[in-house]
Amino acid sequence: MSIFRTPVLHPSPYFQRCDATVMRVSEPREIASGVVLMTAGTGPRAANLYLVRSGSGWVMVDCGWAGSARAVLGAVEKMLGAGNAPAAIFLTHIHPDHSGAAGALARSWNIPVYVHQAELPMAAGRYIPEFSMPLDRWLVAPFLWSLPTRARRRMEAANDISDVVQGLPRSGEVPGLPDWAAVPTPGHTPGHVAYWRSRDGLLMTGDAVVTVNLNSLRGVLLASPDLSGPPWYTTWNWKMSLESVSRLAELGPRLLAPGHGQPLAMGVVPRLRAMATKEQAQRLVRRRRTGGAPKAA
Repeated sequence: MSIFRTPVLHPSPYFQRCDATVMRVSEPREIASGVVLMTAGTGPRAANLYLVRSGSGWVMVDCGWAGSARAVLGAVEKMLGAGNAPAAIFLTHIHPDHSGAAGALARSWNIPVYVHQAELPMAAGRYIPEFSMPLDRWLVAPFLWSLPTRARRRMEAANDISDVVQGLPRSGEVPGLPDWAAVPTPGHTPGHVAYWRSRDGLLMTGDAVVTVNLNSLRGVLLASPDLSGPPWYTTWNWKMSLESVSRLAELGPRLLAPGHGQPLAMGVVPRLRAMATKEQAQRLVRRRRTGGAPKAA
């Protein structure tokens, strides 16, 4: 069966439970041929998701917070027509602002969710110490272990998307998108990937590279445009994340489509190289000031 089937939408109890916490989704905007940008949430919680055309069908790259699922459903139905849906969801990584809505959407549309093979252990929604980031170690893990076992299990079950997740091919191919490749960009998470279309130099970076500085309070609150690596406090291995930025620069991208911030089309490669050098210096200073954090995993 072709990946570009058009499943019929069916109601999900999830949307009824989350009516009170629905997040706004922006109007769709085409940023390149067959690539449409939408943003779920506003202010510091804004996260980008993309619809990508291939042939007569569409797929989605990242899908926003859990609370944006209902709004994403409505926006996609409005764009594609009632009863139509993407044929698959491709995640750059499993973090709640990029994968939170994946379970609800995939079950409602009856479609698969793809992640890098190294990301699969995170799909069950459980805390995994060897995959943890500074924020996990400082806040999330202590909070989870303070909860009664039953409450913790309920939270894990709510975040579990293992029933809909599949691993991307190890070859780098993207099922149903022959013009695209999945480029491993580990660091922010162990299995983070970027999605690359070489024919026009379009690079979807997830959190490997963003165009708003999430490492400064001003950047987080004001969303001031600024090319940046991922926030160090939610990054699993900061050294690897910088190596991934250099790897992306070597591709020669002409348009960045980030997980946070606006697309960037001016001087992409030299700015990526300069950013990696700057981030390296800044993070070494931060590590000295914090007594060794952030540390590479």
